[in-house]
Amino acid sequence: MKGTKREFTEEEIQYIINNWGKESAHSMKKKFNCSWYAVCKVAEKHGLEIPKSNEWTNEEIETLKLLSDKYHYSEIAKIMNKTENAIYIKARRLGITLIQDRRKWTKEEETMLSDLWGTKSIEVIAKTMKRTVFSLKVKAVRMGLGPMVRNNYDLITVSDMCDLLNVTRDRITNTWINLGLNLKKKRLTNNMSYYVITWNDLMDFLEKNQNEWDSRCVEKNMLGTEPDWLKEKRKRDIEENPLWYRKWTEDEKKQVENLFKSGKDYLGIAEIINRSEWSVANLLRNMGYSYMLPQFWKGKELKYLKENYKDMTYSEIAEELGRTTKAIGAKAEELGYQKRLIKSKNNGGESNG
Repeated sequence: MKGTKREFTEEEIQYIINNWGKESAHSMKKKFNCSWYAVCKVAEKHGLEIPKSNEWTNEEIETLKLLSDKYHYSEIAKIMNKTENAIYIKARRLGITLIQDRRKWTKEEETMLSDLWGTKSIEVIAKTMKRTVFSLKVKAVRMGLGPMVRNNYDLITVSDMCDLLNVTRDRITNTWINLGLNLKKKRLTNNMSYYVITWNDLMDFLEKNQNEWDSRCVEKNMLGTEPDWLKEKRKRDIEENPLWYRKWTEDEKKQVENLFKSGKDYLGIAEIINRSEWSVANLLRNMGYSYMLPQFWKGKELKYLKENYKDMTYSEIAEELGRTTKAIGAKAEELGYQKRLIKSKNNGGESNG
């Protein structure tokens, strides 16, 4: 009824919190059939920043037009510090076709790329086909049109690096910069800029910091004609797996979740998917399973168990270590500490056999 205060369910409130900044309040308003103000009040109540005026400046509109022919709209959103939804809606209202490089390639597009490849600069082809330069390079390699060529385009964005090397943005903009990655700021307007790197600088960094990335995550020739050091790294990575902190794929996340639900612990999951025990634990915490994750066993706990399992009951050990009797029994069995448990006739408690 008009004038009645909108009461949001817990599920709706959680949706607003989880998607704030990713989806506009206007979009949520339509989803929940309420006012823009009602959605913003929920966000404000939970400490989220309320969006300012939706008005676009003339400078922002010109920037959007300039970027629309070069970058995927998700990248434009990061550059312009707006939500993807805001970019998409504004472009539609202005009649601007945005690049969406994850859409499926049609047979007609593949034929066009094959015909144009090598005859025009990659920038011109990207503009014609409404694709990113990076996506054209990937497709060209997969179609066997030749290795990545610069074609007058020698810059790669941070997002392209994430896709190409399968690493996180945070790792590139923090850890790698501290290691000497030569990112350069490219200014769009007085108030807007973003970071890029030349192919030569990127290849130089990758060669000097080979333990920072995993070549198995990079398709062959995606970095151009492969030098000897890269060929050797590919062979070495198959045996050594240098990167324990590589970016998680969606399939890996699902596999970890399923293994955890089936009863596997950190170490068991880590061995199956070839990851570190720490990275598995960290992923599960980020996925919301921290409240039910088992605790790591410390060295002093293992020592105490080893020294006392013959003379103390599991219940007594559990009380001393602050763990459950079941956890003590499982760990003892895992470590090969054999112990026969019998029930006391008097109190049904444990005793050593």
